[in-house]
Amino acid sequence: MLRVLSDLHLHDARTLVRDWRQLEPLLAGVRTLVLNGDTVEMRHHLTPAQLDEIRDFFRARVPEVVFVTGNHDPDISATHEHLAAGGRVWVTHGDVCFDDLTPWSRHAAEIRRAVAAQLALDPGADFARLDVRFRIARHVARTEVNLPDLATGGWGAHLRWAWRTFFPPRQVLAMLRCWRDLPSRAAALARAQRPTAQVAVTGHVHFPGVWRVGPALTVINTGSFLRPLGGHLVDVVGDQVSVRRIERGRAGFHPGKLLAQIPLH
Repeated sequence: MLRVLSDLHLHDARTLVRDWRQLEPLLAGVRTLVLNGDTVEMRHHLTPAQLDEIRDFFRARVPEVVFVTGNHDPDISATHEHLAAGGRVWVTHGDVCFDDLTPWSRHAAEIRRAVAAQLALDPGADFARLDVRFRIARHVARTEVNLPDLATGGWGAHLRWAWRTFFPPRQVLAMLRCWRDLPSRAAALARAQRPTAQVAVTGHVHFPGVWRVGPALTVINTGSFLRPLGGHLVDVVGDQVSVRRIERGRAGFHPGKLLAQIPLH
């Protein structure tokens, strides 16, 4: 069984994962684990030893672990996507679905300028191509270092984080637009760049859901291990993709209610 988890945000003060052993019920029986970006927060002085500790934790429990890069962990590996089931399932973090990568960010204007600067350095680059989008997205992500972790600390710190996240209101509106647009954007990118894909699995926007886009493509977003919306997991077994709610109990996180089954053909 191949299982996809995303947006754990380890070493981020907001993550619900307080002890990595909470994840062990999600790893039981998994042959291949795909961690689809933002597994760890690398923008707050993460040391190489801390990163190795995370890698070792998962590799000690699952025979094969694929670390896909995200905008919070652009250097966790050199893998920006994963194709499963003979190319019928395409897994990628999802920031490359948006030209400005993280449109709801308080730093959205700086991100747009950084993307434009990278394109100006290589006028022949085709930003419609996935390899170009991955290269630019990860370069831009590396520039977002040493950002203040405003959620670290007590209630005052959490209130400061909420203020910077939800004000001004245009940030909330941008987030809602991204939630609305992700399925169609992911589908368009898959059709153009990964045409064998019947299922596209993304993270990034922290809005879990399953959408049928057209007659032959399903887009899944796995949400996150952050409040308030939580997350989903995706399993690929043979010719079937299953989506389950991730439940949080006293023993840790575990697979919950079956939400969708998508047959592959």
